[in-house]
Amino acid sequence: MDASIFPLAYIQEGMHLYCNESYAQIFSTSSPHTMIQSPLLDLFEGESREQLKKALSKNIESEFKLIVKSNNKQQEAVQAQRELVLSFTPVSFNGQACLQLITKPANGNPAYSDQVNTANTQDLLTRLYNKNFFNEKIELAVSKAIKQQQYSSLLIIQLNEFLDIKSTIGLNKANQVLNDVAEFLKKSIQKMFTAARLDDYEFGLLIDNCKLAESIELASFIKSKINNHITTAALPSMQLSCSIGVAVINENALDAKDLVAKARVNLHKKLPDINSIRAGDVQNQDFDALTAYINLAIKVKRFKLLFQPILGLKGESFQDYEVLSRMLDSEGNDMLPSEFLPLADLSGSGEELDKAIVDLALIALEKAANENIRIAISLTSNTLHSKTFLPWLRETLLSATISADSILFQISETQICNNLEYCTKFSDGLRALGLCCIVFHYGCVVQPENYLDDIKPVYVKLDKSLVRDIGISYYQHNDLKNLFADLHNKHFKVAVPQVEDSSVLPLLWKLDADFIQGYYLERPRQTMDYKFIQNYEITLGAQIHNQ
Repeated sequence: MDASIFPLAYIQEGMHLYCNESYAQIFSTSSPHTMIQSPLLDLFEGESREQLKKALSKNIESEFKLIVKSNNKQQEAVQAQRELVLSFTPVSFNGQACLQLITKPANGNPAYSDQVNTANTQDLLTRLYNKNFFNEKIELAVSKAIKQQQYSSLLIIQLNEFLDIKSTIGLNKANQVLNDVAEFLKKSIQKMFTAARLDDYEFGLLIDNCKLAESIELASFIKSKINNHITTAALPSMQLSCSIGVAVINENALDAKDLVAKARVNLHKKLPDINSIRAGDVQNQDFDALTAYINLAIKVKRFKLLFQPILGLKGESFQDYEVLSRMLDSEGNDMLPSEFLPLADLSGSGEELDKAIVDLALIALEKAANENIRIAISLTSNTLHSKTFLPWLRETLLSATISADSILFQISETQICNNLEYCTKFSDGLRALGLCCIVFHYGCVVQPENYLDDIKPVYVKLDKSLVRDIGISYYQHNDLKNLFADLHNKHFKVAVPQVEDSSVLPLLWKLDADFIQGYYLERPRQTMDYKFIQNYEITLGAQIHNQ
């Protein structure tokens, strides 16, 4: 920006935040630094000053131009009243919502200037906005959400088979597909929106004044249309489908990078069904009513915690429990996680929900007054992407009376495989605080062991699909034997969930399982008082604790 030939400045509330040398020269100022925090109106007088003052008093939401006369008294009189074109664009500068101001003499070439401005903001192929300009728009939307409670929605649309299509039909026809999708997106939305091409086959939609229910309805509509061959001219015999991730821009939003990451996390998640909402006093109402109730429940901690023991079979020093949450409706009835977690994640409230659960779990842990108890808490995707959760956790643990090794955090294999970079950073942050994690739903991907060295879990909990038929399937026994041996060779312990009866215990012992969990031990309860086996070992013929 300093070296740009365009006279450029950033204005916030009528004051200069920044300007480059070209801008300063327009007004014959010796140094750009002398203009910082000086009023823009001071550069003009008379009718031009009043004209500019009136324009700046309004809420500027899109680019507009103004022709005024400069107040440059250091130049000759014939030039002192020359006309300038002021081009204002709402952007974000150093994280602050402001106006970008490009100043040019009015006697320049307006057509050329417009072409340059367009080239700086557009994707050349699709003529949608480009990634940089789109991110600036997101930053402005974040500012509106926080300062004015004007919420927006971000949709990330990714074409699933585009690389295969491109290799089959060639670059030119593949570009036609992208243009067809771009044209469809521009015509499919009835609200104020900004559309951009973010990557080779990824698009972004920023929709003003859009609630969560509207976002999901629009995402479902776009998905159905793209999945039904909207590009029939370019794809006469090939199928095109897309994945759509949604992120709500509200007071929980951080910045453009964070929001795009959250939307990408949701790319491979099934969109919630609006018609399936059920929640006590918000029954038969829309997503937005339930989202508001979730936010209220988080604020006042309307949650109940249940605890299910995880039994160590090899003399573990800790007594482990998994923490399970239930949200309470207005009548005190339990709501299952499937009824509120997806919406909390989509609306950006997942981190605050996780904080509430951690607070309640720490209180329960302190009440238990047993230094051998260790609890395992699951986290939403919002938290795994968060820049603020780990600092908050550090301060929370400093004020608590329990040791850091009393807490484990559970991260699902799906979360890890969709966002390995973020999950690795998160697990690194946990270790820096003296905390550890568990990987659960393990074994659903082709090569699950590839990420374990990055995450470094205390143990892995198998996905239920791997052990569902363990009592009757000989082939499953062999697969599990190889899986256990491979994990143990790499020094990872293994937990087996959903152990429902004693018949599978000899087999699990033979397979060398490290932990078991399930209704055979105990159903989830509000207390942590399970009588763990101590001071002796289980043998193949031993009857494990049955309550």
